[in-house]
Amino acid sequence: MAAEAENVPIPSSCHCGAIKVTVPRLPQYTNYCQCTICRRYGVAWAYYHPDEVKIETKPDAITRQYIWGDRTASFNFCDNCGCMCYWWPLGPRPTDGEEYMMGVNTNNMDPEVLKYVDRKFSYSYVKVPMKAKDATHPEDLATYEH
Repeated sequence: MAAEAENVPIPSSCHCGAIKVTVPRLPQYTNYCQCTICRRYGVAWAYYHPDEVKIETKPDAITRQYIWGDRTASFNFCDNCGCMCYWWPLGPRPTDGEEYMMGVNTNNMDPEVLKYVDRKFSYSYVKVPMKAKDATHPEDLATYEH
């Protein structure tokens, strides 16, 4: 794909159009995360720094959040049509040079735009260490720090 096409803003929206999310360029890949929540949502994440992503809502639109586990991310969806739009990192920004990213659901984008983007199924979050066992899903295979 031509480099100029890779750096064109890509819009997405929930089904009813109340929430619009625009990213600055094609993602490196889309990730079908297989953790207990993402596989149930059926999402395909693309990752960007939050400062790069533009989120717009129509007047009176409501974005709902679901926060679970270690409370490190909020999953944000349209209250009207129910489409999962993005996850947002919670807590302080890392100061040690660690990446600070959010996930945007590419299933809300035009599939024609993404047809040459690599897709991967990530199982890396299935066993990520969690802070507390009581905050996880019963099917979670994670290890626990405490």
